[in-house]
Amino acid sequence: MDKFLLAALAVGLYVGWNIGSNDAANAMGAAVGGRVLSYRRAVSIIVLFVVMGAVLEGDKVMETVGKDIVVGPVCPLTELPIVAIVALLAAGIWVTIATTVGLPVSTSQSVVGSVIGAGLLISIFEPSGVGASVHFDIISRIGIAWVLSPAGAAIFAYLFYRIVAPFLRRIKSARVLNRVLKISVVGTGAFVAYTLGTNDVGTAMGLVSTIASVSILPVRLIALFGGIALAFGAITYSRRVMQTVGTGITRLDATTAFAAQFGAALIVWIFNQFGIPVSTTQAIVGGVAGVGLVKGTAAVSKNELKKIVGAWILTPTAGAGLTFLFGLLAILLMGV
Repeated sequence: MDKFLLAALAVGLYVGWNIGSNDAANAMGAAVGGRVLSYRRAVSIIVLFVVMGAVLEGDKVMETVGKDIVVGPVCPLTELPIVAIVALLAAGIWVTIATTVGLPVSTSQSVVGSVIGAGLLISIFEPSGVGASVHFDIISRIGIAWVLSPAGAAIFAYLFYRIVAPFLRRIKSARVLNRVLKISVVGTGAFVAYTLGTNDVGTAMGLVSTIASVSILPVRLIALFGGIALAFGAITYSRRVMQTVGTGITRLDATTAFAAQFGAALIVWIFNQFGIPVSTTQAIVGGVAGVGLVKGTAAVSKNELKKIVGAWILTPTAGAGLTFLFGLLAILLMGV
């Protein structure tokens, strides 16, 4: 196997681990915050459905991230795999920093920002004579989706709660109600985990699939690698961010938890059908804020939301900047 492909797989697995450690909260943070599931049981469900989503639908976003953002007469990131590897590494480093401080940033934004940084680097310096340009039409669509996804999740979650809550209040048996709520929370959390696989594997492994396009490595096998990496990240390093999402924005009960999860999963899945990589982090924060508004704006922690929104603005910029810097150093050192 080509040394660049091996390096890309290793870095892609690292980024996948980062996504699992930071974004596992998107699937089950609301459930854990609502004390419906234990942390350990929540992670077990995440592992199963993340891998399923990655294998069944992860390739849809891979194409956008790997080949549609940076374009040229030939695929620039295939011709310059070292730049693609550096972009993945830069995205992973930024998400690791954010995860360490417990901040739920967008790994999709980090990777897309890094890909943009790679495209700008290639277009300015043209290493090895390879030309490239950033496809800003695609970037604008992705940017619009980033704005719409948290707003859409908030609207869906708010409406879903308003529709479902009256039916739940009609259940007189506390035992039956608790069982229905638990099933609902687990089911919608599994749906979020599935979309985490379909969406975030594409961001983690899109560049890997581009490098692998010159080999015989199947796309679905790459998706499986990414799904396993996400699952491992969820198992080993997701507790702090899960606590932030579950309890830091607004206090959730079982009903608000599953409404928030459903709103987030639905909006992410819709965008994924068009191959658009959105942020599951933005979606779930939007969903949690949406159900928080049911209790009134005072129930939503504005300081926590400001901190998260600030990270959303910083993340693609940081990814692009780190990629440009690391990529330039790699070009100079390797004489590409």
